[in-house]
Amino acid sequence: MAKKKTLAADEVIQRRELGGYSDAEFDAEFARSYRSDAINVAIRVVTLVVVFWLLARAIRSHDLPPWLLLAPLAFEFIAIFWIGWVLSRFVVQCPAFTKSAGSFPLVLFWTIAIGAAATAAIQFNPGGHRDPMPVSESLRAGWRLIVATDLHWAMLAMLAALIGSTVPEVTRWKRERGVFVWTSIMTAGFRVAVIFLMGFAGIFIAVFLGDALFGYGELRYRNLTWAVYWFLLVAEVLTLVLAVAMHRDTVAKQVAGRKPNS
Repeated sequence: MAKKKTLAADEVIQRRELGGYSDAEFDAEFARSYRSDAINVAIRVVTLVVVFWLLARAIRSHDLPPWLLLAPLAFEFIAIFWIGWVLSRFVVQCPAFTKSAGSFPLVLFWTIAIGAAATAAIQFNPGGHRDPMPVSESLRAGWRLIVATDLHWAMLAMLAALIGSTVPEVTRWKRERGVFVWTSIMTAGFRVAVIFLMGFAGIFIAVFLGDALFGYGELRYRNLTWAVYWFLLVAEVLTLVLAVAMHRDTVAKQVAGRKPNS
C-alpha cells in the first residue's frame, strides 16, 4: 500500500512538472511517434549520405572554409525552432509541447544568435585567406559559395526530411490526442549532447596533437576542414544510433510492462 501511495505521489509531481502529463505518457508517445524500423532508419541514413556527399564533394572541389560545413546544421536548428513554434501555436494544442517549443522571444533569440555566429564566421572566415570585406558583401559571397557548392540542396534535403517526419506525427496526434512529443526536438537534443561530449575529445586533440595531425599552412587549413567534416559525420551517426537505441528500449519496456505477472 505504501508503495502504491509513493508511486501516486511521484506521478502527481511528474504531472505538475511536465505540463499535466506523466513520464509514462511521454514514453508512450515517444514509442508511438518515433520510428526505428528498417525503412525509416534507411530514410535517415540516405538523408545523411546525401548531405555529407555534397559536403565532401564541396571540400574536394572548392577551397571550402571549415565554418561552411556547419551551415546545414545551423539551418536545420533554425528550422526546428520555427516549425516547432508554429506547430505549438497554431496546429498542436498541447501545453507540454508549447513549453518545450519555447516562446516567440526565445525562438527569435536563438535565430539571431545562430545567424550572428554564422555572419561572424563568414565575415572573419577563420582559417581562410581572403581579406576582410564589408558584412553585406561577405554575406553575399558566403551565399554564392553555398550555391556554387550545392550546399543549398543539402539544406533543402534536411528540411524535407524534417517536414516529412513531422507530418505523420501531427496527423497521428490529431487522431489520438494526448501529449505531443515532437521527435525532431528530441533528436536535436541528442545531437547537442553528442556534439558536446565529442567536443571534449576534440579540444584535447586540438591542444595536444593539433600540429602533428593538421600540419601547417595550406595543409593545416584543408586538414582542419576534413576534421570538422568527420566530427560532424560521427556526431550524426552516433545521434541516430542513440535515438534508435532509446526508442527500442522504450518500446521493449512498454511491452514488458504489459505482460501479465507470472
